[in-house]
Formats: sequence, structure tokens, C-alpha cells
Amino acid sequence: MSVPGEKDDRPLYERFGFRIARRGYDRDQVEAYVTRLLTGAPPAGPVAFDLVRRGYERGGVDEVIARLHREAGRGGRS
Repeated sequence: MSVPGEKDDRPLYERFGFRIARRGYDRDQVEAYVTRLLTGAPPAGPVAFDLVRRGYERGGVDEVIARLHREAGRGGRS
């Protein structure tokens, strides 16, 4: 369990519980997008990822991204 304000060095898939699906979102694209969100620089435009074999499960990624956008709108994490 992480302490508030402490840097979390775990890989993103582990930190957010991303699971691998037979067909899912491109893992590199998801990780790049989430990294930008976490650094306070959300990409402009709609969120879109390529569907690939052995990508991240779509529903889990969608939930995490929606939560991160909500948190960014409130001025960050609490």
C-alpha cells in the first residue's frame, strides 16, 4: 500500500490493475496516455487506442482513464 504523496514506482499495469485480453488496447499507447495524464499534460482530443492481440482489457483501461480525468478536474489526487 502506498503512502499519500509518495512516488509509486510500480509499472502502470500493476499500479492500475490493467489485465491482458485476447484483443485489447495497445499497451504502449495506453501507458503513454496514462503517463501524460499523471504528469498533468492530458493529450488533446478524444481518447483512442488501437485494438491489438494481447492488449489491455478495454473496460479496465476506460475506468482508470475516466477516474484520472475526474481527479484532474478536481485539482489532482487527494
